[in-house]
Amino acid sequence: MPIVEKYVIKDWKRLWQMVSGIHHETPRDIVREELMSVCSELQAGVLQFKPKSASDVQLEALLRDKKQEKLLSFTERLQDLLNIESAQCWEILCYYLTQEYRGSASLLTQLISTETSMAKLLADIVHYYSLERMIVLKIVKNLLVFYSVPNHPYHKEYREVVDKITLTRLRDSYFDQLESLIDEQPPRKLTAGECFYSTDSLKAWSERNSRETKEVLHILLLMTEHLPMGLEQIKRLFSVFKQHSFGRTHKSLNEGNVFHQELRRSLIYSEMALLLRCLDFEEPRENCDLIEKLVGCLDVDITSMYHRQEHGPLLLFWMLMRLRGTNDADDASSLLRCRHLGKRAVDLKCFVELHSIVTHPMFSDDSLLSRIVRKTVYNQVGYLCDLFDGDGSCARYEGIYELLYELLSWPQLAKDFCTREDTGARSLYTTLLENFPLDFTNLAKLGQALTKGGQRNYIKKQLESLPILALMFDEKVHKLNEVDTDEFELTAGVSPYPGIDFNIPVGTSCTAIQDPSGCYMHFRTQVNFFDALHHEMNCLLKETGHLHGDFESNDRIRRVEAGLRFLECAVQHTQSVEAISAEMVHPTEMCIDLLNKFKTVQCPPVGLLSTCLNVCTALLPLVDEEIFTRVSNLGILPSISDRSVEDYKLYAGGSAACFQARFLGCIIDNVEKKLERYDFLLSYLAFLRTYTKLKRNRYMQVELPGLIFVLRDVFPHVHAWHFRSHQDKNKIYFEIFSYICDILDLISTGSTPRSEDRELLLKVCIYSLLNLENGMILLRFVGVGNSYLQNSMELETNWMQQQPQGLTMLVRLSMRILMQLLRLKGSVYGGHKSLSPLEALIYTQPKQRDTLRIIPTVCSYMSNIFDRWLPILSCRLLKRIALEFNMSLLACLDMEPDQIRLTFIQKLPDELESDSIKTAILELVDACIAKQPGVTEAFFKVNYGQDKCSRSFFGKECQPTIGESIVTYMKEFLDALEQEPLTIQQALPRKIMNIFHSLWKHNLQMLVSDLLKESKFWQRLCSPLLCQFETNIRVYTQILNIVSIEVYTCNGENAALKDVLTKFFEIKHFGEWLNYVFDIPKAPAVANSSSDELPDWICCLQSFKDLIIIMLKKQPKLMSIPEPEFKLMAKKCLAVLVDRSHYLEDMRPFIMLAELYVFILLKLNHSYTNSDKEDRELMEHLLQLMSRICSCYEDLHVRAKEACLAIIIKSAHLYTSLLIHDSAISLSFLNSVVSIICTELQSMENSVNLDRRQSVENTDSTDSTDSTTNSLILCLNLLKTVATIFNSEGPGNWDLPFVSVRLFQRLLRCIAHTLPLHNKQMLTVHLLNVLIVFAKSHCSVEFLHCDIGEYLWLSLQPPPELVQAKYEFNKPKADADCWTPEHWWPVYARGIELVNIIYEKHKGCFLKNALQFVDIHEVYLVDAMLLSKQSLEPAAMQLIKAAVSLVASLTEHHMEWAQQNKTSLMNIMRAMQTLLCHVSTLFHQQRNLKCLLAGRHCQLEILRSTAAIVIDDDLIGACNDLTDIIIYCTKSLLKFSPDLMELICSSVYEPSKWSPLLDVKFGAPKMSEQNVTLTFTMILNMVSIYVKALNMQNHGFSEVPLNTLPNVSQGGETADNESASLLQTNRTFSKTISSTSIVSVSCPASELLSNMDSQLCLLALEHLLMFVASQGIYIIRSTNLEPRWKQIVRRDINSDLLCFHEFVRRKVIADSRESRSPWLRRKHGLFKLNFLDPTRSSSSPSSRSTDVVRRTNTAPTNELRVNVVRRLHLQQQHRTPSAGTNNFDMTRDLSPIGAEHGPPAAQHMATSSTPRSNDPEGDLGSRKRLYPGDNCVLDDLAAIEVQYFPPPMEPGFCEQSQVQLVEEDYLKLMSLLFVVIPSSE
Repeated sequence: MPIVEKYVIKDWKRLWQMVSGIHHETPRDIVREELMSVCSELQAGVLQFKPKSASDVQLEALLRDKKQEKLLSFTERLQDLLNIESAQCWEILCYYLTQEYRGSASLLTQLISTETSMAKLLADIVHYYSLERMIVLKIVKNLLVFYSVPNHPYHKEYREVVDKITLTRLRDSYFDQLESLIDEQPPRKLTAGECFYSTDSLKAWSERNSRETKEVLHILLLMTEHLPMGLEQIKRLFSVFKQHSFGRTHKSLNEGNVFHQELRRSLIYSEMALLLRCLDFEEPRENCDLIEKLVGCLDVDITSMYHRQEHGPLLLFWMLMRLRGTNDADDASSLLRCRHLGKRAVDLKCFVELHSIVTHPMFSDDSLLSRIVRKTVYNQVGYLCDLFDGDGSCARYEGIYELLYELLSWPQLAKDFCTREDTGARSLYTTLLENFPLDFTNLAKLGQALTKGGQRNYIKKQLESLPILALMFDEKVHKLNEVDTDEFELTAGVSPYPGIDFNIPVGTSCTAIQDPSGCYMHFRTQVNFFDALHHEMNCLLKETGHLHGDFESNDRIRRVEAGLRFLECAVQHTQSVEAISAEMVHPTEMCIDLLNKFKTVQCPPVGLLSTCLNVCTALLPLVDEEIFTRVSNLGILPSISDRSVEDYKLYAGGSAACFQARFLGCIIDNVEKKLERYDFLLSYLAFLRTYTKLKRNRYMQVELPGLIFVLRDVFPHVHAWHFRSHQDKNKIYFEIFSYICDILDLISTGSTPRSEDRELLLKVCIYSLLNLENGMILLRFVGVGNSYLQNSMELETNWMQQQPQGLTMLVRLSMRILMQLLRLKGSVYGGHKSLSPLEALIYTQPKQRDTLRIIPTVCSYMSNIFDRWLPILSCRLLKRIALEFNMSLLACLDMEPDQIRLTFIQKLPDELESDSIKTAILELVDACIAKQPGVTEAFFKVNYGQDKCSRSFFGKECQPTIGESIVTYMKEFLDALEQEPLTIQQALPRKIMNIFHSLWKHNLQMLVSDLLKESKFWQRLCSPLLCQFETNIRVYTQILNIVSIEVYTCNGENAALKDVLTKFFEIKHFGEWLNYVFDIPKAPAVANSSSDELPDWICCLQSFKDLIIIMLKKQPKLMSIPEPEFKLMAKKCLAVLVDRSHYLEDMRPFIMLAELYVFILLKLNHSYTNSDKEDRELMEHLLQLMSRICSCYEDLHVRAKEACLAIIIKSAHLYTSLLIHDSAISLSFLNSVVSIICTELQSMENSVNLDRRQSVENTDSTDSTDSTTNSLILCLNLLKTVATIFNSEGPGNWDLPFVSVRLFQRLLRCIAHTLPLHNKQMLTVHLLNVLIVFAKSHCSVEFLHCDIGEYLWLSLQPPPELVQAKYEFNKPKADADCWTPEHWWPVYARGIELVNIIYEKHKGCFLKNALQFVDIHEVYLVDAMLLSKQSLEPAAMQLIKAAVSLVASLTEHHMEWAQQNKTSLMNIMRAMQTLLCHVSTLFHQQRNLKCLLAGRHCQLEILRSTAAIVIDDDLIGACNDLTDIIIYCTKSLLKFSPDLMELICSSVYEPSKWSPLLDVKFGAPKMSEQNVTLTFTMILNMVSIYVKALNMQNHGFSEVPLNTLPNVSQGGETADNESASLLQTNRTFSKTISSTSIVSVSCPASELLSNMDSQLCLLALEHLLMFVASQGIYIIRSTNLEPRWKQIVRRDINSDLLCFHEFVRRKVIADSRESRSPWLRRKHGLFKLNFLDPTRSSSSPSSRSTDVVRRTNTAPTNELRVNVVRRLHLQQQHRTPSAGTNNFDMTRDLSPIGAEHGPPAAQHMATSSTPRSNDPEGDLGSRKRLYPGDNCVLDDLAAIEVQYFPPPMEPGFCEQSQVQLVEEDYLKLMSLLFVVIPSSE
């Protein structure tokens, strides 16, 4: 609040908030100080506001001094309205503009610019002035009310202030004020009509004057409690009251205005109450003199006042005062005059008037003022009874019993009444007892009143033993014996109540009393009131048929209704069933009978029925089951007719098919609306609320029908109903709002699990309230507005106590409901962002048509001074709106940033404001950070210039407040945190930390950039992490989150944060922190649906995990976790994780610990332990964890499964040696792995439906399916890890656990189920990967016994929807739920690869299955090979390579294949030719290749582009892959081409056995790709391409021997290798061959060729050369071909291979240039062959293994590398046994020229050839092998499929030379061959 200089008046509104005790929790010292400073003003009251004529200060001069001349015109008009002197007028204006005005300065200028616009502003200022005057009176009233109340917190301060002023001076001052107010005249210009809206202004003035007069009267009335009035004061009062006829002739009050009528009535009652209080002398003998003087002075005037009804109480009091305080009772004439006064008072219905006074809202609460008035009236009733009720005649006065009931319903008077024996008003009760049950109704009402007054036990005991029973005399029944005059004795027993166990015994005395209705006998016997009530109810049930609908005037019904009301009160105050007497049971049960009886009549007595239902409601807490059953069976309450309906919208709409209002709806429409009283509706609402609070969970029977009825038939229509009393209307709204709150609280905060009925009830409630009909009514209450609400409260007499069902309470309830609706909206609308009708009404900006203006209205409640909860609710509702609102809250507030800060932030630094409102404001700021940037900028004062050091408020210099920006408050928090870190335990600091957390969470740190610039910011903020830790504090979590975000974003540039983290990771801090964060409760978590927040300890653990993960990922940018602390954390984390695995009721901490440990392990490349002992201990912990996981694996959360599996996988890598060498650990580890995978597979088998018709799963189960799939995938990765580890170095029987559980069969069964399912595609791929890994290991033999064909061959067929679908050029959706080709390619490729691997491992054993697979998949294999025309994406390329690889492998057995299915072989080989043809063309079509690589969805963009194709890694890799495909295709086609050795060396030529594979009849270009055939030119072109590639790459040969000789030692080998390496170095060319020396052909770009894999290029070149040679010789020697075509072939070979010949000349025989003949060959390691016995030709595998010579060249090796020379040698060795056969290594069969038939003449070409050994760990080790021998390194594995050559059938040769072969020999041979071919015939 700005500091305003003190001029003339005080800011009374602010003072009221400080000293009243209802808004602020102000310290007592401040209250004393503030009140003492205004003692004179409090004494002066409204007289401190001086009239305009009281000062000589001219307004014009004052404004000139203030330099505010522009406001002169406006201020003059204001002064004319207020009629106060100039200085005070200026003060009022300044206070209003600085405290109340909520507009902007520009708007103020507009408002004062014209007369019309300033009228509203003037009216607001006038109202503010009126409130200031009223607050002065209210503060004085508060001082007097609590002057003698010791338990009030400010009692002592109030008493000191009053004592300082003195009661006498205060009384005199307020007498003066009373006279001044009554005599005050309205401003002249108002009466003259010279102002705008003079009528309204005059009306406002008169209302203000009347309310102030009434308030002064109340102050004087309160003073009478502390200082009795004297003669002069009473005379003065009487004179003033008489002056305006006790308020009837008050100025300017309009008789036709209802509010003015109420004001006049309140004035009359107030003046009458004050005067009656002055005439109430409890001890008249002590005030005789005063009474005598009063009589002498006022008797004439008072006795003449008998013309108006309000004079009746005055006459009664005057008479009683005279009779008690004078001798008039002894004087006959005086007594007669007094009786005359009494008669006049009775005639004026004085008791009715007194009843009206004590029941008026002014005196109907429990305030001191009301107690004074009620006590005064009660005293006078007692005096009256003492004087005149000796014969019981007072009971006949009209209204006296109604007055007595009202008085006795208050505890103080009820207690006094019960303590009296025969004095006072007790005589009225005695009269009722003497005439029971003649006056049954009054006695029942009296009992009800005393029960409400807290005297239940007393009156119940009294009424259960009444002394007299009056019965109408009946000679036939009553046998009497006269004892005395009118005294009789009963001679025969009487049963007065038929059917009731009550008898009047013989000998009972009685008295006869004559009554106008007959003679009654008053029997002196004990009678129970409830027996009489029972009798009355029986009689009513019998008489119902004779009443004919006349229920309202029926006496019997009124008697029963009154009796049941007392019964209701008695039962309500009963704590147990035992307290209900036997006599009370029958009336309670008969309530059901009455409800059942009257429910069928046309116009039932609603009062009686509502009372019956109220009795049932009172019984519910005691016997709810019985009452519920009976009331339900009546069929009078709303019900659900069809409970099978599940659509909540039908219920909410009240569809006739599912809902019936029944009797309740009829009685409201037909009876209560006409009577304008809704007793039965209120009774039903009470019944509904009471039963709901019992939580019996009968939602479909009670709560839901009631809710539908209330929200459909009542709540939307109450505003249109007519009521006799406005309070009844508010009461109905209160009950409805309360019931809605009960429903929302019951469902949203219930601890029991939610059921479908509860969910339905919640949805119906929310949906109904969110619709337009109910939503509008709800928003009308929310949108009442602070102005109207405060105006209503200002009119209340008691500002300290609000009405329990008043407007303020309704507004609070409506705001609470609205908050709940916005929070729970998602349960109905789900995640949809569409606005409900209710939200559409709320979220309207000011520029739109918005009559409600809900958001600004809610904001206005922040300034409410009467209710401390409204500002809090306002903040909370704005917070909820800010979170749910997807539009600008700033726009809807229609406030400038300065106004927003003034409204909210100014309360934060105010020490007088409560912590509750500060907490609510901070929560609002926190919420706005997340969703409302505009309001956030206002709170943080963004983009506004710096304030000046001072600001001028209309001439007053005021310092700016510290609370204008939230940043200032946050800085104070940091300062306090630095001084004492434990400050964070308090509520407000925690809320500020929430704001810091939100800023970092939403990346809005720049809002506190000034704080970040401070050097100690991070030290202050993180100080709680470096001090003593406190439990259950969320702040640690928030600090860790902030630090985590900063570490993630700072990129290592935050030195201050680094210093803090360095301290944090010191062992003294970090060790304590680990103990704190790992101290996890063992008790299971308690489910609490009332709050979505997690426990603090689990949030702290999560934040710590996040921080560590981020630190590990970001290190060492900012800092690295020190190694000792890291190891300590890892050790403790594993220990706690293992310990926590035994407490899995709450799995959340286990999941977090497991995930944390996963990331710790991922940062390790080796074990973090320091010794073998620690390794074993760690492994023991891990095995314990695995054992525990296995025991409860199915119950684990999916995240726990995934984390644990990741831990096992990583630990297996880290501790491989321990797992391998320790058999016990290995066995335990493998058993646990087997248990886990078996559980996962079982779960998978259970979840996948075997029926293909149900293969498509519901989308609802997608999440759970994915989570299950992830864990299974991890299990499969674990399997691959285990297989990799144990297969290489593990024990030989490591696979026994897998075999024992039939793991491979289960894997096959599982994959057979998942293959057709699209949503299992990823799982299928991983399953196939696992099978491939096992197939490559020695476990592959298991697949021979698993019926793999039965499981997979049919399942591997493409899904039907994929086969039937067209190949469309539409990009598939990422979340498509159906198969697409792109999804199927990886699956099919791996399936083919699996078949190929198993086949190559087992050859003939698996040949039948492999051929069966090919037969089934013929069409799909053909499609796979032809896929190259459509796409060469990575997945497609993989599929093509897998298909051609399998075909290439199977062509080794093409004879068997042809025998089984020749058509299949032909089709596939035809596709192979087409593939080779297409692939060969792609080397020249780089744009087309680029399109195929990009995929079918991006091809159009590439084709449209005119830019040159850029050679990138993708293009180079694709060419390498195409080379692989060419090798496979050529290898396959070679099986169907004549063997080269046979063509060259065989003496017998059989051309009929073969057919040409290459087309030589060249023709016109083919227009269709389908007609394109493989030609010689294509193959020769590819040869040229690869030759050029080798030249571009400067490929050189090393002349490394590929075989070993028996006489060459290891050392010699080394020497040879070294010499070969040296030779290679010397022969390396520095530049490539000149292009002029190469035949001009169309080749790809040089950049592409120079980057291709040289080994692949050479391998492809060898295959292609062999293929060209074979086909060329075959064609040239063909007899069916014309000579000219043969000549063309010779010519092409001669011309197109010139580049190859030059390559050979330059690269291969460069060192032999001096040789005249190119046929000469240099031989390495010449060795004579000796004859060996064939029977001794076999050698051990070990010796064979040691003979392998590894190549030492640095070029990367290739698994697909083929050495043709070695293959030639193998062929020769197989056909012509030689003595040196067994000296060669046969384990790496690589050459494609593997024909099995050839002539012995080829021996000279392969005499000494031996294979080249490739390094399996080279860069190209990942490429597919053509033969299985590449992987069979281990002897025991190779022994499975060792193929032995047959022993020699002919004598071995001897004395032949054996030499070492080199790679260049083959190329030289082929060059020489192609030189010969063109010239041969």
